Amino acid sequence: MSIVKVISSTNAGANLNYLINEKAHNTELTSHRSLLFNGQNVYGDYANKVNARYLADQYWAVRQRAKNPNKKVQVYHLIFSFSQQEFNPTKQNLLQQARQALKLVNDFLHQLLPSTAQYLEAVQCDSEGKNLHVHVSCNSVLTNGKVLDTNLISVNSRTVTKNKKLVHYLGIRNNFDNYMTKNFKKLTGCEFKPVKENQVNLVNSKAVKIDERGGYIWKEDLKERILDAFNNTDNFEDFETVLEANNGVKVKHRQASIGKDEHGKKIYRYAITYTFIGDDFASHSARDFGYAKGGGKRGLGLSFTPQSIQQEFKQRQRKNQQSIQEQTETNPDTSRQTNAEQLQQLRQQQLLQQQINQRFLDEESEDDKYGNQSRKSIRQYTSSKEQQFDTSTYDAETKKRKLDNQRQRNQIRRQNRKEANRNTDKSSKKQRSNINQCAKQPKQSRHTARHEPKQPQPIIKQHEHDIGGPRF
Repeated sequence: MSIVKVISSTNAGANLNYLINEKAHNTELTSHRSLLFNGQNVYGDYANKVNARYLADQYWAVRQRAKNPNKKVQVYHLIFSFSQQEFNPTKQNLLQQARQALKLVNDFLHQLLPSTAQYLEAVQCDSEGKNLHVHVSCNSVLTNGKVLDTNLISVNSRTVTKNKKLVHYLGIRNNFDNYMTKNFKKLTGCEFKPVKENQVNLVNSKAVKIDERGGYIWKEDLKERILDAFNNTDNFEDFETVLEANNGVKVKHRQASIGKDEHGKKIYRYAITYTFIGDDFASHSARDFGYAKGGGKRGLGLSFTPQSIQQEFKQRQRKNQQSIQEQTETNPDTSRQTNAEQLQQLRQQQLLQQQINQRFLDEESEDDKYGNQSRKSIRQYTSSKEQQFDTSTYDAETKKRKLDNQRQRNQIRRQNRKEANRNTDKSSKKQRSNINQCAKQPKQSRHTARHEPKQPQPIIKQHEHDIGGPRF
């Protein structure tokens, strides 16, 4: 199985220096960082050697031909890694297998990329697992000044609209697998066995590294909780309740688009989202399964969708029914015994019920002699069981009480307003009468006004205006 990765780099010089001038990471098979080089539209220095600085200048000269010479992404770094089943390098066959790997990648890129693409290829075998892998440093601008189409080197498949038409790109990973199935045996003599991606249970490569270090992976914890609830239930409704009550995982229902029909309308499916608080005391949420904009898979996997869970429940019920039928067919005596036991249990229950009824009748006969007290208590007990509490009358009474209280409050407010208006009318009448009396009195002369003391004017008390009283 070959692994393909694509990384965008903003520094072409650093990327080329990493491939050419850095020391080998593992020197068990070789002390060289790169075993062989190849490429397209790249040239060596004056001594025909691979020089990182000289190549970086070539990449820069090509980028200057673009409309935007100051592109953020300068280089796309592609990695083609081979497993031990495909290439098992040793000190004796290392160079031979390195040539084969380089030829496979070089021929594949000639078919995939245009002839104006500029890239350098380097074969290495200095990883910890001693796997052969080929690094490719591809310039983001073509030699004709156009920008490289990133859809060609996207890892996953995607569908893009170009010139008002839908164009589907298979993805560099699938393209390389198809190329290897056709050409790997011709070059090496061995068969290539591509490994299909597991969509049922998605596992991230980062999660694998965290697991190796002994860290906490919340997605794996969530999967274990979901499986625990699934194993302890028989239908989807019980599955949701048990998952939330016992495992602390909430289920949110939603719709997810799965494509378009012939008329261009979106098609939706019933989907769910799981949310819970993990052992790291942080809230996490994950979808059941979906596709990103770039075409990559996301979520937990197809086995965690509601459709697959319900299907598993149905299959489990069918298996149980089949096993019961097989037991009855193989062992009819045991089935007869079970039916006989059930009949005996029913008979015993009927006898017990008859004895209980007989006891009640005896007690009633005794009550007829001694006052019918026990009979009344029994009737009250049975009636309390049969009757149910009627909340409609209680609600009607509470509504009436609320309306009566509201009416009383409104009447009190109206009375207070009327009293306040009356008091204000009285005070205004007094003021008018005092003003009229002062106007009717004769005018005194200036001499008399100086010696005679002035009569005090009527003063309106302040509390006469504050007659509103307490209010609600």
